[in-house]
Amino acid sequence: MKSFSPTLCAYYFSAALLLALAGCARSPGYKAPNVPTPAAWKAGQDSMVAGLAPTSQPPEAPATLQQAPAAPAWWALFNDPELAAIEQQVVAQNFSLQAAAARVQEAGANLRVANSYRMPLVSLDPQAYRTRLSALRPLPVTVDNGNRNLGVTQTQYYIPLNVSYELDVWGRIRSSVRAASAEADATEAAQRAAHLLLTADAAAYYFGLRGLDTELAVLDSARQGRAQSLQLTQARFKAGVDNEISVRRAETELASVEATFIETRRQRQGFEAALATLAGQPASTFRLVPRPTLLLAPPVPITVPANLLARRPDLREAERQLAAANARIDVARLTRLPTVRLNGFIGSQSAEFNGLTKIDDSYTYYVAGVVSIPIFNGGRNRANQQVAEAQYNGLTAEYKQAALVAFQEVETALANVQQSQQQVAAQQRALRAARQAGQLTAERYRTGLTNYFEIVDADRQSLEAARLLVQAQANQLTYTVQLVRALGGTWE
Repeated sequence: MKSFSPTLCAYYFSAALLLALAGCARSPGYKAPNVPTPAAWKAGQDSMVAGLAPTSQPPEAPATLQQAPAAPAWWALFNDPELAAIEQQVVAQNFSLQAAAARVQEAGANLRVANSYRMPLVSLDPQAYRTRLSALRPLPVTVDNGNRNLGVTQTQYYIPLNVSYELDVWGRIRSSVRAASAEADATEAAQRAAHLLLTADAAAYYFGLRGLDTELAVLDSARQGRAQSLQLTQARFKAGVDNEISVRRAETELASVEATFIETRRQRQGFEAALATLAGQPASTFRLVPRPTLLLAPPVPITVPANLLARRPDLREAERQLAAANARIDVARLTRLPTVRLNGFIGSQSAEFNGLTKIDDSYTYYVAGVVSIPIFNGGRNRANQQVAEAQYNGLTAEYKQAALVAFQEVETALANVQQSQQQVAAQQRALRAARQAGQLTAERYRTGLTNYFEIVDADRQSLEAARLLVQAQANQLTYTVQLVRALGGTWE
């Protein structure tokens, strides 16, 4: 019968323990969660009713696992050099974008810090010290004739080269690097999201301002018409053809248009101040010359590829934050396993400074391997893992919600663009009819076939139709900007 060998049993036990720990250290890996995806754009289906081309390509789930290409200068779609110049100022001078760029640099530095733990720590620590051993110490070194300890003064010179290295046996450090890398990607995506948000806001303010410029031109033309009408009414009153009520109504209409003109000009100043802030300039020194013309909105293809949702930097940011949280779960889980470190030093040590050069006699070294096995810490490591898992679950829900919001924003923006096109066409027809009615009413008034009240009503309808048309055209441009933003920068 074979004899019992404790050494052999200890060997087998250690091997089994390492295999078991290796199984515990195995990570299930990371995969972005599935997001419920609609089969087709509702706006594309509704476009059949509006007489527009239906959507032929159904949307797909956002492809956020890979870095999407950087969005181009999307404002070039509007072919407005002045808008392009403002956007360039926003990109170059906006302080929020500068802060986002600094956070990207910070995340890159944090990634380099995480990578540094994969390398050994080496330091040179020269030392020189002088110490005195107490005469009352328990172990004597020298004894005088009276059998008493003597105090001893010692001088030491020591130049050690210290090395410390943690063996990443289970992959805890690698998981930390993955977390830092994902966080760096998320920070870069956040910078792109801020870039898209601020440039879209600048375009919306710009088109709003240009809409007010055109509306101010309409109001100014109406103000001149009201002034001429007042003069005509006053002349008719003096001639005894009309009454004073007509004069007062004409004065009322002129003052009302002037008040609306002042309010519209106030709104324009607010848009101009907002643009100045986005462009990184004081509002007091920023000025855009009024330009009472509106651009035509670029044609929007109804067949918008849904995979362009991968361009959305906010979805990219949410997914990368989720990947970082998944890696932090591994870090927390692997912290519960033993840590293996190698420590050592080599150098020279001497009681005399000159002795440091005697390498053969003064050199000293130390090499050790340390295995630190966590036994008890009040459940801290387990609680940290539970915290990381809860954070991951929360970020998973936030990512799915962000994807749903992205689909909602695209649907809303597409519907707004389509409906605004129809609204502009309807307002153009309304304006033509109102102007024709105004001309006919004016001719009847000059020939005495109607009273001034019908003139006032016709002028109001013409002015209202003209203002609504300008507002609809400005809204169409703004809705197009919103669509560009919802698609992550462009539909091309």
